[in-house]
Amino acid sequence: MEIRSKVLPTWCPGCTNFGILTAFNKAIEELEKEGKIDPRKVVVVAGIGCASKIVDYINLSSLNGLHGRALASGIGIKLANPELNVVVFQGDGDTYNEGIEHFVSASKENPDIKLFVHNNKIFALTVGQHTFTTEEDFPSKSLGQNVFTKPLNPILLALASGATFVARGYALWIDHLKYIIKEALLHKGFAFVDILQPCITFHDTRKFYEDRMYKLEDINHDYSNFEEALKRAMEYDYNLKQDSRIPIGIFYKTSRKTLEEGLRAKVFYRISRNLDPYILSHLKI
Repeated sequence: MEIRSKVLPTWCPGCTNFGILTAFNKAIEELEKEGKIDPRKVVVVAGIGCASKIVDYINLSSLNGLHGRALASGIGIKLANPELNVVVFQGDGDTYNEGIEHFVSASKENPDIKLFVHNNKIFALTVGQHTFTTEEDFPSKSLGQNVFTKPLNPILLALASGATFVARGYALWIDHLKYIIKEALLHKGFAFVDILQPCITFHDTRKFYEDRMYKLEDINHDYSNFEEALKRAMEYDYNLKQDSRIPIGIFYKTSRKTLEEGLRAKVFYRISRNLDPYILSHLKI
């Protein structure tokens, strides 16, 4: 199945979002060849902003939601049809500003959906206002002065909120990002990937990242160890400090009951009180 659509991209020439698109398409194609995913059962959901344009360039079932609400829409789709593989693409403003309550809720309740955040640390589509992950001293157009608040660390927030899969990738390290995306897609539960995605037009952080990033696999990080995940998450606070070390890869991975499984048990209990024992014994619930 051809995953790339025929729609002409309207991202800026050289936009690092193309790296995310390429990594995702390769991940889906490889998982289809491996017999681990059926693209016809994949639904892509997005919100508003540069990140949301990705749904136009992927030849899969899709839905464009409201700004900050794509994650909630994705959860609704999964609850309505648990057989679907639901993937949500949002920007950092989409996720950590307007949609932060949905992000915390999804981390806590563990729906079996995947969230990929295009984090360029600004509102790029509206030409560069700051977001919750923008570093201190960034000249913000919406503030009319430099940012004076500490940036949010979404990796720490996801871990503290109970997410069962927490990772960070880099848009231009495509093979490594593809590996993370494949692992996220195969994870049962809420999989969250914060993707460092420099905006080459309004906030070009490529050199800063590439001089300071390292892969967690290269130090044999144990992603089953929650305390170790917290330690690695605190290495980078999303400020642009010269002595920063920026780990990328899978910070944490665990398993527990999903939102659908929990609600299914409740629905089954309600139904079972009114059904004949013979019928109950033949239901595949």
